Amino acid sequence: MITSQQPVVLTSSSIHSSDEDVVEANAGIVEAMHAALLRIDEMSPLAVRSYAVDFYLSQALEGGFAQYVFTAVDRVEMDSLVREGMAGMGAAAHLNLFNRAAEVFDGLSDEDADHYLDGGIGRAGETPDGVLRMEELDGEFEELLERENITARNAAWLRSQAELLVLDDEEVGAYIERLASMIPDLPQRKAQAEASALAEDADAEMVGA
Repeated sequence: MITSQQPVVLTSSSIHSSDEDVVEANAGIVEAMHAALLRIDEMSPLAVRSYAVDFYLSQALEGGFAQYVFTAVDRVEMDSLVREGMAGMGAAAHLNLFNRAAEVFDGLSDEDADHYLDGGIGRAGETPDGVLRMEELDGEFEELLERENITARNAAWLRSQAELLVLDDEEVGAYIERLASMIPDLPQRKAQAEASALAEDADAEMVGA
């Protein structure tokens, strides 16, 4: 559960720009906070949920619900954030479709789920009924985007926050550094992050050998 009371942060260059720029600015700041080792419960709850909705949208545009499932590190947590974000910004139709897609996918057998994630073709060239249903929902997603602009709703939601903090672009880094400096176990987090990076580099070298 996200418990932080941090405000949404946007840049002065994005606040009066396009809806896409507003959503991207929020996403960039959330990612910068993550890179600074802040956890999601130490960030703005609304900013994180906005980020989750934009993550889902980006993945679904690229490869349907399958792409979202494939790239979400923790679907239980991410699904919850997406649902809360869509509800908060009033994207009711997208929330309904997301819930239906998640329900159908989670009801697939392991074999059918693999077929869907691999592109939809089953044994003997046949497409299982559950996979066909998922493909129909992916098509419904594309049609829905023309009726309910979720990026516009996301941007309006971010702009409307009473506690919105607008910073000049060059001020954002210092602001995040101040937040990070208040993390009580920052040295331990840095050590853990460095160890994980070294392990990933070692794995990459073994694969490339």
